[in-house]
Amino acid sequence: MSHHQHSHLYVVATPIGNLKDITYRAVEILSSVDLVVSEHVRKTRNLLRHYGIQTKVISYREENAARVTPRIMKTLGTGGSVALVTEAGTPGVSDPGRGLVEAALNEGLRVVPVPGPSAVVAALSVSGMDNPRFVFEGFLPRRPARRRKRLEELSSDTRSLVLFEAPHRLLDCLRDMVKVLGDRRCLVAREMTKLHEDIMKSRVSTFIDRFTESQPRGEFVIVCEGSEAPPEAAVSERALEEAKALVRSGAKKHRAARAVAKRYGLKGSDLYGMMMAEAEGSRKGEDA
Repeated sequence: MSHHQHSHLYVVATPIGNLKDITYRAVEILSSVDLVVSEHVRKTRNLLRHYGIQTKVISYREENAARVTPRIMKTLGTGGSVALVTEAGTPGVSDPGRGLVEAALNEGLRVVPVPGPSAVVAALSVSGMDNPRFVFEGFLPRRPARRRKRLEELSSDTRSLVLFEAPHRLLDCLRDMVKVLGDRRCLVAREMTKLHEDIMKSRVSTFIDRFTESQPRGEFVIVCEGSEAPPEAAVSERALEEAKALVRSGAKKHRAARAVAKRYGLKGSDLYGMMMAEAEGSRKGEDA
């Protein structure tokens, strides 16, 4: 068995549910480092016990990072090696750990990724989305107004959108999604790799019905299809025609602009500007 290298910080992916989802390399490294630092000590000790690993585990969370980082850096500085793990999956992705990685890089120490499970990649691999490009958002803001604002910012993105959501916020999140993004196709994955794994693909509205009837439990990963964005110019053109039709039927220009822009994911002020510019143009045309 090759012994670990000195002064290395290993960033080790651990199972997101099924304890068998660990690599031979991860087991070897976790056995041979001087220290394991983890976001969730109890969970990590269970994992190590399962594989007969006796390495010392200490807690590393956002709350105590400032306090324990010097101790970890000291181990590394004196030739020891450390493995960073998160509660589950790959550290540094929507989890604490980035600070420690950065500190080690700044000291010129070797930081070695030990790849493995990732909830994001696992969900994407079974999502069957047409577009291979995706954007990972982690958890959306908890506050409803902020959450809707963030969804609005993402609404015209053509990439698949990957989100994490907690069970007690899932319904609110799905309701905001249908309001802001429309009734898109989504993959909703619950408790991936665990005993009660449940992975479904359907429209957002179907999930709203389903989780209104049965209370959501467990951690969720959502992969939502991206916006089907027609070419920019075509969108503006269509929106402009629609807004003009509203004005002809008696609506005020700025009201029409605001209402139509929202539907097309444009800025109301931009559409209003286009309407004014066109009116200006036609007036100039009449004078000629």
